[in-house]
Amino acid sequence: MTLTATQIKYLVAIHALDCGGCIRSADIAELLGVSKPTVHSMLVSLSKLSLIKKEKYSVIELTDFGRKIAEKYAVGFSNIRLLLNKQLRIPAETAVEGALAILSCLQTEDLELHLPSTAWMPEWRLDQKSDPEYNKR
Repeated sequence: MTLTATQIKYLVAIHALDCGGCIRSADIAELLGVSKPTVHSMLVSLSKLSLIKKEKYSVIELTDFGRKIAEKYAVGFSNIRLLLNKQLRIPAETAVEGALAILSCLQTEDLELHLPSTAWMPEWRLDQKSDPEYNKR
């Protein structure tokens, strides 16, 4: 399966919000700085791919398959974004978009879950305006 950069962005955002609690469309819209109708359209797309479950007027949940894929993309996103931003000195906003573009060129089967852990890395945000690195520019 190959996902678009936008699908990956939403999947990683849902994964970031998935702390065992309720994930609402409004939470995703706020994190990504988009409208709720935009979120709804993407949720329909992710649901058709069996990555999430969402009933009308209910919370969003990652499926087991979706969680596995989201974890792979989240680790890859963090590693690539930090490489672009910290090592190559690419501005934070461009590094986010670059990481998503690189990941969208890969088959999900090519992503390895045994990538280095990102636990040691500072928290990342898809919303660049709340990213401290973005604000330092």
